[in-house]
Amino acid sequence: MAFFALVFLVACTQNTKVDPWIVTSPSGNQFTSIDKTGTTVIPNGRLLTPAGKSIEVAPHPYGLTLSPDGNTAVTANSGTNPLSITFIRDILSENPEVQQVPPGPSTDRGVLASVFMGLAISNDNSEVYVAGGQENKIFIFDVITGEKQGFIDCSVQSGDADYTHGYIGDLVLSKDGKKLYAVDQIGFRMVIVDTKTNTLEHSIPVGRYPFGICLSPDEKKVYVANVGMFQYNLIDGITNENANEKALKYPAFAYGSKEMIEGLKNDSVSVPGLGEMNAPEAFSVFTVSIENPDQPEVIAKTKTGNLVGALVEDIPAVGGASPNSLVATDDYVFVTNGTNDNISVISIEKDTVVNTIYLKPDKRVQQFRGVIPFGLALSPDKKQLFVACSGINAIAVIDAQKLDVTGYIPTGWFPAKVEVSNNGEKLIVTNAKGFGSGPNGGETFNRGLEGSYIGSLMKGSVQVLDIPSDNQLQEYTKQVIANNFSFDKASSGKFATRRNNPIPLYPGEKKSPIKHIVFISKENRTYDEVFGQVEKGEGDPMLARYGKGVSFSNNKRTVTVENADVMVNHLKLANDFAISDNFYVDSDVSADGHRWLVNTYPNEWCETCTAASYGGNRSFKFNSKAPGIYGMNGAAGAIYPEDYNEAGSMWDHLERNNIDFFNFGFSIMFEPGLYSEKFKYEGIRHYVNYPLPKPIWDRTSKQYPTYNTAIPDQFRIDQFKKEFNKKWMNGNGTMPSFLTVIIPNDHGAGERPDAGYPFRESYMADNDLAVGRIVEFLSHTPYWENMLIVITEDDAQNGVDHVDAHRSVLMLVSPWVKRDYVSHMHYSFGSIFKTFWNILEMPYLNQYDAGANDLHDFFTDKPNYAPYNAIAVDSRIFEPQKALDPFDENFDWKALEEAPEMDNKDDMIRESKERDEDRLENREK
Repeated sequence: MAFFALVFLVACTQNTKVDPWIVTSPSGNQFTSIDKTGTTVIPNGRLLTPAGKSIEVAPHPYGLTLSPDGNTAVTANSGTNPLSITFIRDILSENPEVQQVPPGPSTDRGVLASVFMGLAISNDNSEVYVAGGQENKIFIFDVITGEKQGFIDCSVQSGDADYTHGYIGDLVLSKDGKKLYAVDQIGFRMVIVDTKTNTLEHSIPVGRYPFGICLSPDEKKVYVANVGMFQYNLIDGITNENANEKALKYPAFAYGSKEMIEGLKNDSVSVPGLGEMNAPEAFSVFTVSIENPDQPEVIAKTKTGNLVGALVEDIPAVGGASPNSLVATDDYVFVTNGTNDNISVISIEKDTVVNTIYLKPDKRVQQFRGVIPFGLALSPDKKQLFVACSGINAIAVIDAQKLDVTGYIPTGWFPAKVEVSNNGEKLIVTNAKGFGSGPNGGETFNRGLEGSYIGSLMKGSVQVLDIPSDNQLQEYTKQVIANNFSFDKASSGKFATRRNNPIPLYPGEKKSPIKHIVFISKENRTYDEVFGQVEKGEGDPMLARYGKGVSFSNNKRTVTVENADVMVNHLKLANDFAISDNFYVDSDVSADGHRWLVNTYPNEWCETCTAASYGGNRSFKFNSKAPGIYGMNGAAGAIYPEDYNEAGSMWDHLERNNIDFFNFGFSIMFEPGLYSEKFKYEGIRHYVNYPLPKPIWDRTSKQYPTYNTAIPDQFRIDQFKKEFNKKWMNGNGTMPSFLTVIIPNDHGAGERPDAGYPFRESYMADNDLAVGRIVEFLSHTPYWENMLIVITEDDAQNGVDHVDAHRSVLMLVSPWVKRDYVSHMHYSFGSIFKTFWNILEMPYLNQYDAGANDLHDFFTDKPNYAPYNAIAVDSRIFEPQKALDPFDENFDWKALEEAPEMDNKDDMIRESKERDEDRLENREK
């Protein structure tokens, strides 16, 4: 990441002769839409034109195997509930047969309690072995009928080793079909299974969170790729009985600190250290010798990619390499480093890295990471290597002898795994997100058995295509680049209208009048739910359940409110300032949403864990002795070291560019955590030794609660105002250039009439008033003349929208923003960050912000300094004082016991059904 030598960025700050490339989204002003026979526009503004044909399967097919006879492909689908596998028989024919097991969302959940990536088909093509995830089993299914035949139990206790709990992932079968090798992700082991007796033979300890596995061609070695950095542990002395008292109000230590490495101990607490970031067990490939079948042993531990802290083009690497998948020839083992955008080449003979293959599809963005290499496959003659590049929706083609990239092939959204047909002529690719979700509401949406929940609508796809000729590959490569990026020179006429715009065309192009940015995150809403009635926008008024003139009841239908205006400040802000009707969250759910919110694109580890977690695979067993039990995380509001991109998050980016910033509640909600009594100043307490990103360690409020819907958003704004006044008003200092604030109660929760929340809509009104109050407060400060407030959601999963289930809320508030304006340009999270960096004269951080459209369309060079005055919400829906009254030190905090976990999927699916029923009832009336 040559952040200080960017072709089109910082170098042109003072040199007017430079004419840099400006990168924008190929979507332009198109809305997200699915066209399976043409060009699909996905939420992040990129285009899909997958080569060959696409076969729809269940969501998130992160696993793929091809039968020995080449006729049947099987996918492991990690994102549905129940989880499933898909058989595609006669895969190379014009009309393949597709069978999902279980057959649909309304069928028996007991068929596959859990499934995660690993698949292998027996030599006689009769049985498929399926990794059973947290069930700690390997299931067996009949390839012909799809019926379950049994399972292999991988749990065992022997001496000091306790593998009662496990999470079976990727697996591989020996050539003779007699041995099965699999990884246990939370057991930090590799297992060897005898397929004749279907029994576990060996458990071999390997590195942290083993993810990928392969055999050497001579089957004398097994290679295991470990994607983890740390083994996390409970804070010493914490039990179920004393957790509320012993748990920490704030994470124990900062990432990379001495305390993180060595541990922390004082009179009140003892927190185990995490050790070194570059330990041999972290981000490495273990070589296991199986020459002696009775005594398999680890004989090498090879670090791949860039070490944490190593200078990569003048920037210290923040995250590890994330080696995730492997394949082997007679000479080499190829390993995809998901965070480094490269492939390590390990010598079979020496078990050391001997070469590196870089994945940089276009030199104009070569300094930015975001390709996310994942699955690998070799041609039958071992001359070509194919790599699933999840981040750019392509398959990279590599000459496996010259170790050179020869080109890229366009795929569906987030290609995960790839296989080659037996004749070496075709590729079979699984695309985890297929063509996207499409709409999940409105007149044209046909609600099937999947319902309207985004996680169920994100169907995966299996792509079958011819391996291209050299000429065809060059055309495909051009298409891949055009699908991801649009390039224009700064001098081109395309940017002529931006001469006086307050937003610089690129960092350093000019000074912006905006000096203070406030970035506000909310939770889980779509555009149509809030702004569907805005006449200037592309909305569906029928879906505006939090708009004007709506009617609703409590769950028991005993209390009804008629003709209410719910989110009145949001609607007033839309009228007084500006919103977008073409903005999309890159995230599907909160787990990846909170990564995106800090400019961290989720890698393959985060994406697969998230899908598995939302599919029902909660791995947290507090009595478990599995060393990785606290490492597979679902709906957390923070980022973990395994998530860190090579250049880190926006926190690292701000710090190394010397930007003053402060944080209110962002990115400090680690899961698992506690939501219990007396946590009004924190929202959550911590009992696992997760490290906080170092830059926000001493730049985060200790008086502002993070996510916890039992704490009113009104209390959060009270705390914000107090701290703001104390730090930056009345001569007490200067407001930082960048503030982050979480206002999360539009997530919604259960009804609590005694606490001021008689309806689910009450949480929306609470959030609405809080947003109005913070804007009112900020717009009456002396900083207002040079301020920009950006308000968005972390995801849109709990709402409905007639354009796309990812379309969400984006509001801009500033004297420099057009009034009563709806922008129609295509925007994503990258657009927000690109605008921030343009204003703050900072280089871009990754391919997602570098390649997005910035938000210049919202702005005017004729500022209007009139402040905003918040308006009261309907007291029938929400009584702010009733919610606030208990928030003193004598409150018994019973309400907190009713606070829901973030993203309770069953609750959201239940709500979506109730919402659909209410809408149908209203239409009939």
